[in-house]
Amino acid sequence: MRVRVRFEKNGIMRYVGHLDLMRFFQKAVKRANLPIRYSEGFNPHQIMSFAAPLGVGLTSAGEYMDIDLKEEVPTSVGLSALNENMVEGLAITGFRYLPDDAEKCMSAVTAASYIVTYKDNKDDACYIENICDLKEKFFDEAANINIVKKTKKGERELDLKPLIYRFDIEVKDGVPVYDLLLSSGSTDNIKPELVIKAFHQFLGLPEFDDLSLDIRRIDMFTGEPANFVSLGAIGDEH
Repeated sequence: MRVRVRFEKNGIMRYVGHLDLMRFFQKAVKRANLPIRYSEGFNPHQIMSFAAPLGVGLTSAGEYMDIDLKEEVPTSVGLSALNENMVEGLAITGFRYLPDDAEKCMSAVTAASYIVTYKDNKDDACYIENICDLKEKFFDEAANINIVKKTKKGERELDLKPLIYRFDIEVKDGVPVYDLLLSSGSTDNIKPELVIKAFHQFLGLPEFDDLSLDIRRIDMFTGEPANFVSLGAIGDEH
């Protein structure tokens, strides 16, 4: 029986990398006494997979992992048992049983939503009074948004426009707050930093350090742009 676990990552845990997070959850599941299945062979390991890894320094309200159980555990029991073994900055918010034909979260992700703002309210972008109007020219009215993306294999030209499903800005207390819905997954994984850098370039602002942004992932989705479904909405609670 496969279960999709949703969790939040906040506070000091934002600085814990993906591999260390995986090791933590392996121990937490064991301490929670959940009847998790193990792989066969000489080096058995827990059957557990995670959706798109979160970058170090980012927080999230919508992270996911799938685990295989040998027998059914009531949702309330599973939630409670895991939460009792969490540390500060991690909280389990969902525990849903998946149908047999459900795609694993690792391969199902096609989009992710983010809220992005600036850590310093004196950032250059905070002084542009008509930034919302300029955003319309950059995104709403643009036929394409061409950039050069650096990859492990070198550089390649990329049109960001079809990979940005939502680009909204709300100015709060003089600070722009970006609401983004971006392509995610193994094919075209678009980081919010890349989009904001392209916008800054359009505004004629100097390139910024990624650490100047406060980035929070809100959720991850599967499906096509016309009918995205949250990874956390798939399956049932028992």
